[in-house]
Amino acid sequence: MNKIFSDSVIYVGGELFVKIFPFLLLPVLSRALGPEQYGQISLFNTYVSIFFVFIGLNSSAAIIRYEYMQKRYHSADYFFSSVIILSIAFILYIHVLYVFYRHEIIILAALAGYLQCVYTNLVSVSQARKEAKKYLIAQVLNAAMSFFMTLLFLYYFWANYEARVYAIIMGFLLSIFFASWSNRVWLKQVDFRFETFKKTSSQLLLFGVPLIIHNLSFLARSGLDRIMISKYFPGATLGNYSAAFQLSVIITVVLMALNKALTPHLYSQLRNNKIRRSDFNLIFAGYFFLSILITVVAQLLPEKIYNMVAGEEYQDIKRLVIIMVPAFLAQGFYLIMASTCFFYGKNKAISYCTFTGGIVHCVILYFVCKFMNVFCVPWVLFFSNSFVAFLMYITVFRAVLSQDRRGKSEH
Repeated sequence: MNKIFSDSVIYVGGELFVKIFPFLLLPVLSRALGPEQYGQISLFNTYVSIFFVFIGLNSSAAIIRYEYMQKRYHSADYFFSSVIILSIAFILYIHVLYVFYRHEIIILAALAGYLQCVYTNLVSVSQARKEAKKYLIAQVLNAAMSFFMTLLFLYYFWANYEARVYAIIMGFLLSIFFASWSNRVWLKQVDFRFETFKKTSSQLLLFGVPLIIHNLSFLARSGLDRIMISKYFPGATLGNYSAAFQLSVIITVVLMALNKALTPHLYSQLRNNKIRRSDFNLIFAGYFFLSILITVVAQLLPEKIYNMVAGEEYQDIKRLVIIMVPAFLAQGFYLIMASTCFFYGKNKAISYCTFTGGIVHCVILYFVCKFMNVFCVPWVLFFSNSFVAFLMYITVFRAVLSQDRRGKSEH
């Protein structure tokens, strides 16, 4: 229990510290670029997330899972195979983009997505081995390099959103170099035989491909809104929404950090049959009251604080943030259940749930953007996240716990 608590503190504290850098960039970029240019950065980040899904194929989660479930091959073998798969996918997408959509910002987003996949897979071994401090150091270095290069490019080369784009790419390149050096002993364990590559790559694809729908549905509920806003509203509106999104996304940062910290411990507990249904009920109850507390704090903060961070040019930031905060918090229930179901190999069932939620989100979002105002968009996210969590519970999670309990009683 002490290990779980200490890792949680390191991950959450570390991720919050890492996000200090983008948070510090928010007032710099928002003032230097204005709402329209800042909105372009948000669109670039959305495209990067899309390529991360299609190129990455959830291989980082597979590496963590096989660290616990597969003893025949070394985790470095899975990383090597993942890099080959990622590289092939990246080359294919670049060729398609070059032929059908030769737009520089999209090609740069594909490159950034590819580098992010390689970097994420490289540091995932630290997460799998519960090396929280090593994982944190890698993340801090990545955020710090991206931060300082953004300032350098912004003030000496490009006074537009491209400064941030090239800084992100350079940050990932340098981070991959330093992470490779840090894990050089681990990387020496790679078995380069074709038979090993064939087996490990097939396992990665079998785990990751069914989750493309899962990840796309998750992305639709967190990134499609900005694409739709760019189509139906002025550029300044996208900038205002993006600034509010950046302020609120700290919730997601904390949730993902907790998920990273708890997943290895959760897998250990599930493998050793040491976690019960009542434990999950306590986790859900505690998280529910924590969500209420955070939402109330966001509501009570004066509007001047929001304007001080984003800048006076950005309008109605607080009005958007106080809806986004509970919308992002609703993801927490889903993440807890999804991690548990992943352990039991319920990938397809999870994909069905998230796909259904993604379709519902897209349909509602389309009508909201077409016929209503931008302040209704965060409510779509809140509804769809809550819907997916409820659907996950009644169709997959409850059945998994019941099956696990029956298995224990038979033994």
